[in-house]
Amino acid sequence: MRATTMCLVAAAALCVYGARPAHAQQRATAAAPWQTLEEMPEARWEMASAMVGGTLYLFGGYGAGVQSSRHVDAFEVEDNAWRRLAELPSAITHMNAVADGRSVWLAGGFKDGYPGHVIDEVWRYDIDDDRFVATPPLPEPRAGGGLALVGRSLHYIGGLMSDRDTDSSDHWVLDLEGSGNWTNAAPMPVPRNQFGTISRDGRIYLTGGQLGHDSRNGQPGLDQTRVDIYDPSTDSWSAGPDLPRPHSHAEGSTLLSAGRIFVIGGRSETRNESTIWVLPREGEWSLFAELPQSLTAPAAGMLDGLLVVTAGAPSGSTPHAMVWARRVEPGRDYP
Repeated sequence: MRATTMCLVAAAALCVYGARPAHAQQRATAAAPWQTLEEMPEARWEMASAMVGGTLYLFGGYGAGVQSSRHVDAFEVEDNAWRRLAELPSAITHMNAVADGRSVWLAGGFKDGYPGHVIDEVWRYDIDDDRFVATPPLPEPRAGGGLALVGRSLHYIGGLMSDRDTDSSDHWVLDLEGSGNWTNAAPMPVPRNQFGTISRDGRIYLTGGQLGHDSRNGQPGLDQTRVDIYDPSTDSWSAGPDLPRPHSHAEGSTLLSAGRIFVIGGRSETRNESTIWVLPREGEWSLFAELPQSLTAPAAGMLDGLLVVTAGAPSGSTPHAMVWARRVEPGRDYP
């Protein structure tokens, strides 16, 4: 790994990055092990994100003034550098992304501005060709649902219906080696939206989420603690360990590393979160660390034990462009 990431350790030493301006340098100590990296070219939140190799990809989302974006940006972690990629076919938010080799799948979302309308579109972004390819649409429009890949089966779960407020329990599966038609699978136990979605050991974990979206007179949806686990081998659901408190808006910052599920930032009822929760293969959730700032709807990725967090809104609907990184010690039990 190049020196730009190798020097990111939680030690009392100053890491100097040749490609970074002086204002972006920060001392890492045992009390404050976060490093500040090169800022995003455009502050955004509520975007889709995926980590492929050493690159964190960000798709769409809201920019300043809650304006939805078509922009796609890639952060090369080892180079500490951003680059702009081909634009989305339209401005989309509230979609999830899942990596598939050298491709990234995107499904559903709110399209064309705020509040936007719910769509059934499914796109595959081919990294090497830097292009989007239209694929079989969802059976119905959905936004804020979960997207996961298990083997060669793409799963879309839950989310909001066309009225932007009614939660769906639908669970659809697309066989990527099959006929190209979505089929039904066991519905999620409690319909909701804006939950984390991650595949671990051949099963799908849905973490938190909220009930409702537009019908609460300007108040947030009702955040949930529940964790649901889907087993494709039995087409059945079971309950996982509840989150420590109600939680949503961490779709782009829920990730898997060394068998552990990390939920980074997000929202707990009316409060933006600075917490990073971790769930090992066995046991309950525990607190791993605190972000330098509370963030709802950020993006995150992990490269060789280096956790990178960016985007999101510190308060209200105003996003930021900061990028932070810190080491995650392998094999450690938290806290």
